[in-house]
This record gives sequence, C-alpha cells and structure tokens, in this order.
Amino acid sequence: MISTLNLSDLAPFALLQLDDRRRIEAANTEAQMVLGHSESTLRGKALSEFVFHDSPLFELLDRVYGQDGDVSAHGVAVSGPAIGGNRLFDVKLRPVPPNRAIMVISEAPARDPAGGAVGISGFGRILGHEVKNPLAGISGAAQLLLRSASEDQAPLLDIIRSEAHRIERLVSRLSAFELFSSPRRDRFNIHELLDKVLLAEEAAHGGAIRLRRAYDPSLPEILGDEDHLHEAFQNIVRNAAEAAAESDGGGQVTLQTAFETGFAFSKTRNAKRLQRAIRVTIEDNGKGIAPRQREQMFDMFSSTKAGGRGLGLSVVSEVVAAHEGRIKVESRPGQTRFSVFLPMKQDQRP
Repeated sequence: MISTLNLSDLAPFALLQLDDRRRIEAANTEAQMVLGHSESTLRGKALSEFVFHDSPLFELLDRVYGQDGDVSAHGVAVSGPAIGGNRLFDVKLRPVPPNRAIMVISEAPARDPAGGAVGISGFGRILGHEVKNPLAGISGAAQLLLRSASEDQAPLLDIIRSEAHRIERLVSRLSAFELFSSPRRDRFNIHELLDKVLLAEEAAHGGAIRLRRAYDPSLPEILGDEDHLHEAFQNIVRNAAEAAAESDGGGQVTLQTAFETGFAFSKTRNAKRLQRAIRVTIEDNGKGIAPRQREQMFDMFSSTKAGGRGLGLSVVSEVVAAHEGRIKVESRPGQTRFSVFLPMKQDQRP
C-alpha cells in the first residue's frame, strides 16, 4: 500500500490503487463517488464488479501491467451497475512495482453535442472496423498479384502489403485507445525503418526526386515504438519530398543518421544532465520555410498546404515528445533541415 494515497481525498479526480489481479486496494472520495460505493465496499473487490467488462478500461490495464511507463487515454467510455449512463473519462495509469497500478480518472471535457453519444471511444471502434476491412482487401489483392508479378513489380507490391499491414496495426492500436503519447518500447534497427519510409516515398514520387541515404552504420538498435516513429519520419520525409519537388533544380532529399554527444535533454529531476542521442536529419533543397510558419508548424490544424489538415507535424511533435526526444528545424531558401534527436538509454552502446 502506498501511504501517500491516504492523502488523496483532497484530489479533484478519482484515484484507485489496484493489485495484479485488478482488485481495488484503495479508493479516494472521488473514486468512491464515480463507482457508487464506499471504500469499505470497494476494498478487496475486483474492478469488474463495478465496471462492465466491455469497458476499454480493462484493455488499458492489460497494457500498464506489461510495461514500465504510463498509459493514457482520452474519452474512455466507463459504465457499470452504479455508474449512471455511458460516461466519458480521461484516464491515466501508472505501474507501481512489483505488480500494482495507480489509476487516475477524471471527467472528460464536454464534447460537441453534434458528435452524439458515441464519443471518442465509439469513434475509435468504428474507425477500426471500417478501415481494417478494406485494408485486408488491399493486402490480399497485393498477395494475389505477387504470384504472377514481374521482377520489377514485386518490390512495389511488397510496399503495398507492408504499408497496409502497418496502417492496420496503427488503426488497431488507435481503436484500443493507444495514443501517440503512449508508445510501446521495443528494440529495432533505425536504418531498416528509414529504408521502409524511403521506399514508400520513392514509389509515391516515381523517381521525380532524388532520395539519398547517409547512414552511420555503427549506430546501435534504438529503443522505441517502431510504428509511431515510422509515422513521424514518414510525415517529415513526405513534407521534404513535396518541398523538393517544387524546387527549380533537381529535387533532392537526404536522410542522415549520426551519434550525438553532449546533448541536453531536460529531465524532471535533473534538467541540466547531458545525454547521448541518435540524430536523424531529413534535409531537402526546397524553397524553405518562412520564420512565421516555423513558429506554429507543429500546432495541430496548422498547415500551409492547399487542402492540408495540419495534422502531420503535430503527430511528429507528439511522437518525438513521447520518446523524450527533441526536434530542431533549420531553414533558408534552398535548404531545410529537420533534425530529430532520440535519447539513448544506458544499456545502448554506440
């Protein structure tokens, strides 16, 4: 039992402490109000006795018990025998060694009434169902075409299959309320990821621009969320390729990786500590980005493209921040550089 949890009755949000079997060990006053029972009734009982089994809350719990970091989700539908209606909550979970979890639940901000009662959680499930079905068809069609494909066609069909599978994974995770702010961390080769991004971009532009690689082969595997970082780098490379395609001369995009030493990553406990980092730089020879545009380019819904939604770079910012990284943008006419710095953990070696 965490003793400080006894002081949480002053908190304006619900706090629950759960053991490894999802049994409630402690609940503050707000949690008792949400679940509709006193702490004496809640203590020692399974959470499923007070929250219906189909709540996404349990999917989030499955995740937090298997990882080191926090898990967050917004607009999660929670209902139960004593919980009125199908209410939406913002949820944050934190693992507590050895096998416990702290759950923070707060009422989600009011949504646009035109959105109906479905909410974000319902939208996520609809998205998963409606998008994954056509993706399966695309992947299956590519698989059939591969059987009789020529030597030149096979790599393009492989790209189609690979991208379809990647999008399907992302949609599955989004429909399970896994946001870009909550990455899964596994080891993978950063150069293999960047090659996949470049192959897809080469296919998209049909050789109209030159894509160059300048990799440092000595870099170790990176620890991070491969799908999320793929999405981030693809957004940057796509923007760079579009800018390069508009240049007067031959359009060119260069991807460079390097080991960075003495880079400052602010920490909660030690903001001045210097850490090692892996740097990925995407450079294009487009017309550049105006200073005023650079100030708001990572804001959601900010876009200079005709018909652009302004989501791409906001995703980049969220993914990099979730990996405790930094982004540096340098731009002048004829040259724009996006440098992404990802910190290396103590057990990684250059």
